Amino acid sequence: MDLNLYKVFSAILRHGSVSRAAQSLGLTQPATSNALTRLRRQLDDPLFIRSKNGMLPTKFAKEMAPEIERALATLEGVEAGPYDNLIDIGRLRGNFTLVMSDLEEVLFLSKLISGLATAAPEVTIDVRPFRRDNLQDELELEQVDFVIANLRVPMKNVISRPLARQDFVCVLRRGHPGVQDVLDTIPIDSYLAQSHVLVSPDRGGRHGMVDSHLSTIGLRRRVTCAVPHFLSACLLVADSDHIVTLPRLLATRATRHFDLNIFELPFAVESFPIALHWLSTRQRDRDHAAFRNFALTTLT
Repeated sequence: MDLNLYKVFSAILRHGSVSRAAQSLGLTQPATSNALTRLRRQLDDPLFIRSKNGMLPTKFAKEMAPEIERALATLEGVEAGPYDNLIDIGRLRGNFTLVMSDLEEVLFLSKLISGLATAAPEVTIDVRPFRRDNLQDELELEQVDFVIANLRVPMKNVISRPLARQDFVCVLRRGHPGVQDVLDTIPIDSYLAQSHVLVSPDRGGRHGMVDSHLSTIGLRRRVTCAVPHFLSACLLVADSDHIVTLPRLLATRATRHFDLNIFELPFAVESFPIALHWLSTRQRDRDHAAFRNFALTTLT
């Protein structure tokens, strides 16, 4: 084991930058980068990931750091390996912060909370609304532990595991004057003739996935109202002659509480994935791993 590699590790941890670490050690930047690459291979961990906030240490790197700082001379015994002995979920304590829209809240939150109440009663959860603008920073600063969402734009250094796929259906109130209740599929002319509600939970706007698909086949619908929440869209449609296109499972659940009908769409729209996401630096955080393994088992 080349102990000089650990000096490089310590310098990067201190300075948050490969170039500044190189300067402090009197090395060139390529030599410092090569040393980090060798240490990553030896320890089987990325150790640091690049971000606009500098070189962020992984969970394993944070755990190694005190030992390295105390005694570089004794680090021959530091080895890496996957966490084969996950914390038993029943012993897990603490709070976890999850980001999701009300779609994911409806689909997953009840099952997750119910499961934790039995399996890990000492665990608490905070749920924050999905806002992409600050999400990368919140993950990197460990202000957010997990994201449950359809990330249409991939995020840097994020690991994702699928939970479900959703397709779309059309939802409108029973007795709607523009569509016969006895139909299974809404006719295309009726669909395009209605006033539509669009749910846009992140950045707003009146153009969504369905509108993008319609434009590819030369069609366009009239979106007269865009709202940030799926449940408010259901309430609006139940009390008006507007219609809304929703993920199927959400629409099915909405009909239990609102006087709504579900219709198949007169065109095919690609389904979309919903996944559990977390920052790669947390991969070997044992508490984090125990929670996410429980979540993946419970929600899939």
